[in-house]
Amino acid sequence: MTGLELLLMAALTAAELPSPLRCTAEQTAGLHDYPHNEQTYEPVVFFESSFLLEVNAALTRHLAGDGADLFVTLAGEDDDDLQELRCVQVRGSADTPGLSCTNDPPAQLLLINLNNLRFTRTSIGGWTFAGDSSAGDSIFVEYGVCQSE
Repeated sequence: MTGLELLLMAALTAAELPSPLRCTAEQTAGLHDYPHNEQTYEPVVFFESSFLLEVNAALTRHLAGDGADLFVTLAGEDDDDLQELRCVQVRGSADTPGLSCTNDPPAQLLLINLNNLRFTRTSIGGWTFAGDSSAGDSIFVEYGVCQSE
């Protein structure tokens, strides 16, 4: 391990993500391409969601440093909806520490401000819209706040 890698790991330890976190969206908006439209997205309103975010200690212990600083499990409102996200540390305005997390392939993106635990999440694909599997694809963006459970 290089000196830089050791410094990065020490920085993550200083700004650990509390676990578990209950995250609740305050506003959600999106676009959907209904089957009757030819490659045209229409604005839609998605219901604000909540999800549980928990550090995956096993993946973090064994895989951190391999292109990721941390791994988290995102559990949706449906118990069967679990997603593993790979997170890297990022810096926002005024050097605010944060995490940028994605799944693989990257259809989910979660950004978390580690100072105030506010988040922005986006998702793309056919699974974002409840209903028939032939109902087209959609994209949504939401923001909210997380709290320690």
